[in-house]
Amino acid sequence: MGTYPLNAVRNLFGEEPISVHAVGTKAPDRGFDFHDTVAVTLRFPGEKTAQFTVSYATAAAESFTLVGTKATIYATPCFMFGPKLGITYVEKTEDGEKTHTFDPVDHFGNETQYFSDCILTGRDPEADGEEGLMDLRVLAAVEKSLETGEVVVLPPAKRTKSVSADQALKLPPAKEPSEDEMISIIPQSK
Repeated sequence: MGTYPLNAVRNLFGEEPISVHAVGTKAPDRGFDFHDTVAVTLRFPGEKTAQFTVSYATAAAESFTLVGTKATIYATPCFMFGPKLGITYVEKTEDGEKTHTFDPVDHFGNETQYFSDCILTGRDPEADGEEGLMDLRVLAAVEKSLETGEVVVLPPAKRTKSVSADQALKLPPAKEPSEDEMISIIPQSK
């Protein structure tokens, strides 16, 4: 749990966390053998902080707020996707409020197209193994903090490359098949 908000803040700050503190709870009626709700505080270089909470035991909630010295950015939804769901965020400054809206896109189709292009052109993809390791080092620190109750200090780390605007693709969402067009449907929830 927590990869989406962790990834978002790492990319927005363009830096890697230097410490992690996590607190978790286990809802007794859920039967999980892990913390089903986790609140995380990250410290970054330059006295930047980030906090997020992820849960399997609460009502669905999805928002992201970035508070800076000159503006506040608020997005909801911010991580989910679908054929009719585009991301929108509101930018608030002393001059007023501005809404930025993006059309829905086919996230998986765009990822597949980008990765295929990397293979065909011999280009290394971003995100790559380094990106995955950067996420895992923080998620491992979250687990350690949950076990010990202590702040976990991370060794300094820097990525050799990062997300760039030229990676954004805009394939429109694919048409979702109707149930009668699908084979062997097994409902996951009712």
